[in-house]
Amino acid sequence: MSSPGRARGSPTYIYIRNKFVGVSKSYWTLSSVSFLFYFALATGNYLTIFLQKNGFSPSQVGVINGVNFAVSICATPLWGVMADKVRSNRKIIVFCMGVAAILWALVPASSRVALGPIFLMHLLIPLCSFFRLPAQSLMDAFNVQSCAREGVAYGNVRLWGSISFAIMSISLSAILPWTGVEASFYMYGIAYLPLLIILSRMKDPVDGGGARKSIPFREMQFSRLFKEYYFITYMVFAIFMHMPINTSMAFLPYLVDMVGGDTAQFGLITGYKALLEVPMLLLMKPLRRRFPLPVAVIMAGVLFTIEFSLYSYVTSLLQILAIQTLHGLAGGLIIGASTNYVYTMAPAGLNSTAHTFNGAMNSIAAIIGNMLGGFLITIIGIRRFYSVSAGIVTCAIVYFIITLMIGTKLLHKPIPRSS
Repeated sequence: MSSPGRARGSPTYIYIRNKFVGVSKSYWTLSSVSFLFYFALATGNYLTIFLQKNGFSPSQVGVINGVNFAVSICATPLWGVMADKVRSNRKIIVFCMGVAAILWALVPASSRVALGPIFLMHLLIPLCSFFRLPAQSLMDAFNVQSCAREGVAYGNVRLWGSISFAIMSISLSAILPWTGVEASFYMYGIAYLPLLIILSRMKDPVDGGGARKSIPFREMQFSRLFKEYYFITYMVFAIFMHMPINTSMAFLPYLVDMVGGDTAQFGLITGYKALLEVPMLLLMKPLRRRFPLPVAVIMAGVLFTIEFSLYSYVTSLLQILAIQTLHGLAGGLIIGASTNYVYTMAPAGLNSTAHTFNGAMNSIAAIIGNMLGGFLITIIGIRRFYSVSAGIVTCAIVYFIITLMIGTKLLHKPIPRSS
């Protein structure tokens, strides 16, 4: 990535407040990757609205989303293991996103093709999820490894993803009312094309200082990962924490509809939420120096609890938008803290496996949350659904604190810290 006669990561200079500030070339490259990835990712967030407009009930949407994440449970660790085996997150990301882009563009048309009692869409959406859903965990692993190698703060790179996600989401809220929600499925692949070109020209960061070559499965020693006390206890926490987090956005269009809002403006809400992630991502570096990473995770959980509790009282789209401020701040914390926390716990050579296993736990959470959430909304209503979500997050936080106390006080294991 470096030019002839210039050291890798050597800085360019920007004039800010009467002084020159060095910014490495690596920072701009990684920031571009983050920007383009989340710019495209934002176009894939309209499945619930697409299904809703095609007459699917909350319970049916919950089942479909649950099946998607069930597929992801198998696919995410599989692709993570393959990335560690071939020593290249980048190659696996390019492959998965390329296949997903083609399949995702076929979804709208497949909703009109009947295969007996079901439609082709019911088969195509889970198949696409096999390639589409693992990409984010793989990208997290790639960015964290690359930032660690180049000495770049991960939060400062990841914030560009939140900015681009907001730009695309807000843009879609203006475009989709004119084009129809189906357009988002076609834009998915188009938006990913620049990223695929950049990734194909990049080099791979090497986890654990190993060589850039494929290694046999028997030499990877997966048991090392599952002997880490804090990693295993965090995985259990992640399931309960992400059950309400994942479903809160999946079912938010129903809350918007209930208060008389236009679901076509859903992109405005998600875009605003993404912008609010930026301040917390900027603060991640000083926070990591002052507090252990689990403290930031707990802070995020408290904010999520307050957010879900407030949804029980909303009466307008404007109030929902205001409460999304909390989701944005909490999201920035959980993105920066959890990704780095998983990285600190991963043994050398298993970074991608650790991140994608974490992604699989999130998928388990999404399955349970979507399956139960859809039926809960049907039985108790959308407001009480969010009250239950607040209770689940509270229980998850209490569990996480207890595991940290057991680890430090009884097992005498220091809490992993980022460098």
